[in-house]
Amino acid sequence: MARTEVALVTGFLGSGKTTLINRLLSQPGMADTAVIVNEFGEIGLDHDLIAASDDAIVLLPNGCLCCAVRGDLVRTLDDLHRRRAGGSLPAFARVVIETSGLADPGPVIQALLAEPTLRARYALGNVVALVDAVNGLATLEAHVEALKQAAVADRIVLTKLDLARSMPTAAAGATVLRERLGAINPAADLIDASSAPPVETVFGAPSFDRTRSAAGVETWLKWDRYPSRPPAVGESGEPRHDPRVRSFCIVRDEPLTQDALRLFADALAKNVGPDLLRVKGIVAVAERPDTPAVLHGAQVLLHEVAWLDGWPSDDRRTRLVFITLTHTREEMEALLDVAQRFSTGAARARSARAPA
Repeated sequence: MARTEVALVTGFLGSGKTTLINRLLSQPGMADTAVIVNEFGEIGLDHDLIAASDDAIVLLPNGCLCCAVRGDLVRTLDDLHRRRAGGSLPAFARVVIETSGLADPGPVIQALLAEPTLRARYALGNVVALVDAVNGLATLEAHVEALKQAAVADRIVLTKLDLARSMPTAAAGATVLRERLGAINPAADLIDASSAPPVETVFGAPSFDRTRSAAGVETWLKWDRYPSRPPAVGESGEPRHDPRVRSFCIVRDEPLTQDALRLFADALAKNVGPDLLRVKGIVAVAERPDTPAVLHGAQVLLHEVAWLDGWPSDDRRTRLVFITLTHTREEMEALLDVAQRFSTGAARARSARAPA
């Protein structure tokens, strides 16, 4: 059975998650969707139907399921899957999780990537972050949670743009906000919420599922939007990153060994940890030249390496996209170099010990 895609909707307090999700729920495209909200979250759907339901699951008129988290998210998702399989809930093809305004989406991403029961049943889809066009700049400056939400997003929805346009100072700030978000997360699609975006614009492709073919990986990575080198000495301009968030892509022409890839992934998890907001990439591996590896993870947890059936394009270089707090491109390059050198040295030692 195909895994069910899970999209995350995050955004700081007052960013408009309630309004957006309620507007999306009115569209036919949400009919096959289960929406999970926090028990103490901000969403009020159909006059608090969720709070009034004994089992915390409500079938809305358009066929969408809504439920409140009464405990651990893993148990909630397992319960939804079990009840759907048993026929006590209507079928759903997508799950949307709305996080609280102060939440770091990293742990939810980690759970979907690492928890065995979830990994077998669900696939991480798009991470959608809402940013208030009126207060967004100040919020990003004052709250690291808001910064993380924008940094890990696949799509950023700009809300309250109509209000910002009516305020001269806010209108100018909205332009600066777009530039700031582009520096924090170059690959995220910016969506204008004032035009009531359709469901597929917010939640639809692209996202990467390791059970799919290589098609779409280039779009999933969007690696070409990231700076692939730091500026040269004397070159005008700074690297495209926020003072606290760094976004960059490492490109390598020479393939890595399988041992080097394993060592690099272990080193990321052990040495970068929570400062690694997100990493995703396609890796050329010497022992498997025709089947590239896909690396995908958040913070201290990396998904097990997935292998594609073939290259998605003629570009067979390793491309690794990073979004980090404080850690630099140079540090990630050095970590990769150490892994490759160690792997090469270990292979030579094994060869020398082998009987003639």
